[in-house]
Amino acid sequence: MIKKLFHLIKYKNDFKKRISKSIVTSDFKIKSVRVVIDKTLPVDENYFRNLLGEITDSKIYFTFIKFSNSNENILIEKHCYNKNHINFFGNFTEKLANACKRKVDLQINFFNNDNLYLKWIAIKSEYKLSFGFKKTDIRINDVIFDFLPLQKDTFKNEFRKYIRVLKTI
Repeated sequence: MIKKLFHLIKYKNDFKKRISKSIVTSDFKIKSVRVVIDKTLPVDENYFRNLLGEITDSKIYFTFIKFSNSNENILIEKHCYNKNHINFFGNFTEKLANACKRKVDLQINFFNNDNLYLKWIAIKSEYKLSFGFKKTDIRINDVIFDFLPLQKDTFKNEFRKYIRVLKTI
């Protein structure tokens, strides 16, 4: 319980630092993408690779961060983390910190719950623009979708619309 309190305090401090950093200019191009995924959702890395491959003709560098509330298969699965990757005082392990530290153009926060750790990973990361869903704290995303992440076809269509608009700016 004390650990969770420390984590909540650290999250709030990181949140205050992040809130004023989003800057998108007219020369915005998507060359790198980070996807923060709730591991319980039935979606994989190829879904995002294919989606962005359909939209852009340039090569995109991907970073994936899958978060799980359980300890099962964390060590086996690549890019998978849980709350044990954050120590008592709220410092991320080197592996998770490096995944968050990479600067990306676009971050997709593909989760639809109010999980402290998913939100924390989302705001701890360096990005220019973020997409996410309404059920989370709406302050962590620049573009907010008002449907569930399970509606993958709807997400695909709406995502394409926003990317087209960004290309015309």
